[in-house]
Amino acid sequence: MSDAPFALAFPNDAASLAGARRKVQEHLEACGVDETALHAVDLVLEELGGNVLRYGYDGASGRPIHVEVWTAPGIVRVALTDDARPFDPTRHPEPARASSLREARIGGHGISLVRKFARSMRYRRDGEKNRIEVEVARSAG
Repeated sequence: MSDAPFALAFPNDAASLAGARRKVQEHLEACGVDETALHAVDLVLEELGGNVLRYGYDGASGRPIHVEVWTAPGIVRVALTDDARPFDPTRHPEPARASSLREARIGGHGISLVRKFARSMRYRRDGEKNRIEVEVARSAG
């Protein structure tokens, strides 16, 4: 794992999250990360970063979210740090399976999707900050 991560911070709004996702993708493409890992990292940022935006700040704007990305021969690690209300996605329950299409609900599956792509997912609360780290395979092979 490289010592210095690719790092950026952005304010807690949807347009800034989209810009951060683009910058991370560009960085990972330059590092030669394959399409599967690019998709997995983008999913992590969209779902976990999006959850911070939608639920963590109770409408307060301008709060920073920090992203760090490390690459190594076998993995890509993504860390998100924010000062939103405490939330541990590793303890979030899996959504109930619908017994029919009519009972299926839209939404509520993002954390479950991240788990499916992740090799590991760790959370910690440091003082007033949430930190979630997710590792994904760098390549499908």
